[in-house]
Amino acid sequence: MFDFITSTVVMALGLAYRWLDQNVISYILIFIRGFEQALVMLTVIAFLLIMVYMMIKHVKRLPKYYGIEIVDIFGKKTVLDGLRLNFVTYDAAKSYSQFYTNLYGKRYQFHVVGRNRIVDPFKEIVNLLPREKK
Repeated sequence: MFDFITSTVVMALGLAYRWLDQNVISYILIFIRGFEQALVMLTVIAFLLIMVYMMIKHVKRLPKYYGIEIVDIFGKKTVLDGLRLNFVTYDAAKSYSQFYTNLYGKRYQFHVVGRNRIVDPFKEIVNLLPREKK
């Protein structure tokens, strides 16, 4: 009698398990796989948006103009007539700085400095953005 009851219970549990596996669990697993793909895509999109935000924030902090500061052998800032000192790109300022270093040798040191405004050595600061008001 005990064998009959245990075998009936085992058969009933086996049928219930097969029914749940075929009708419920398979659909839940399919839904989870679709949700997993969506979760991965949302993570990738969030990562890209964060990287774009950080890149834009970094680009806004970069200087708009570059200048060359001239330091003589005594360590004082000086101005040499006829030299171009204001540039829009860093590469141009660095190139001119190296050219001037080769031209003047050890008498002067030329340093590239980033600025948000162009400085005229004989005048005050010159604002190149006409939309801004002082």
